[in-house]
Amino acid sequence: MPKRRRFAPCLSLTPTQRKRLRAALRSLRAAYGSWSCLAEVMDMSVIAVESIANGRANGSPATALRAAKAAGVSVDQLLGGLASVDRCPTCGRSA
Repeated sequence: MPKRRRFAPCLSLTPTQRKRLRAALRSLRAAYGSWSCLAEVMDMSVIAVESIANGRANGSPATALRAAKAAGVSVDQLLGGLASVDRCPTCGRSA
């Protein structure tokens, strides 16, 4: 009897999250000074990081986690998690 395959849920980023990840990677590149330095911190290849940042490749949740660690923030902060009702989603000030 063949083994039954377990289906794992497909984990992918939404288009908005991919856009925010690309913006975060470009900002991190500026903060670290070069793509190679950022790629080293993220433990990824330079080509992969550049491709995601320039929109030629889709980022994954794992890439978002590595970028968040490099930025020193949570993944929710990096990708723009749920906003509080009593705060402005853009600047964070109280309403």
